[in-house]
Amino acid sequence: MMKDKVKGLVAGVLIGTMIAGGTTYAATNVKLNVVMENVKLMFNGVHKETAKSIIYNGQLYVPAKSMAQGMGESFVYEGKTKTAWVGQKAGAFKYLDEVSYARMDGADGAKKNIFFKNWTSPEGLKFTVAENKYLHGIGSVLDEPYNGKDKYNSVDYNLNGKYKKMVGNLGVDDYTKNSSNTGSIIVYGDGTEIFRQDGLRGGDVPKLASIDVTGVLKLQIRFESELDEGEQIDLVIGEAKLY
Repeated sequence: MMKDKVKGLVAGVLIGTMIAGGTTYAATNVKLNVVMENVKLMFNGVHKETAKSIIYNGQLYVPAKSMAQGMGESFVYEGKTKTAWVGQKAGAFKYLDEVSYARMDGADGAKKNIFFKNWTSPEGLKFTVAENKYLHGIGSVLDEPYNGKDKYNSVDYNLNGKYKKMVGNLGVDDYTKNSSNTGSIIVYGDGTEIFRQDGLRGGDVPKLASIDVTGVLKLQIRFESELDEGEQIDLVIGEAKLY
């Protein structure tokens, strides 16, 4: 994973021309006092570049392009969308948690146990699978002992044939990593099963799924737990996207 390549280095993104002085301004017009230094960028013990960098609040900020190229990756910054691409630039996509769903269903009130972007108890808790935190995604609480034994639930989307691919990282949220339950995530396109991942267990690394949804009008994502005995398991699709 990319974060492993830069473990131990806190790198900020500096886009465009480097600032010449020792004072700069944030977008909110807050004056910041910074220190600029020439920093040697070492990659696996090899000195590849010396870049003028900023030290602020005890953290080191280096040009993102220099970091990317030092790791052998390409770099593109889109000013219009304020998006920095390191490595392969993906095509246009939408986060699934930002697409309006058609309906939710489930057993014993389980339709209330699907969450978008983050959990709500506590408020704003991020989806996390094997210490991988996601800013976007869908989460499902299953077989919760305090809210009925809900073995499955589902969420439908009206894609209307506008998308070609769905991708996401599948796993069990760390909140229930010690659960003896296992889970499945199944995807249906117009009523036909087009993807299935069984045997999801707490503590396992997330599994990357890439699903062909070309021509699909109605997409359904179904979350299931193997047990129905009050043994809670929280399933996650992290960084779920539609291309």
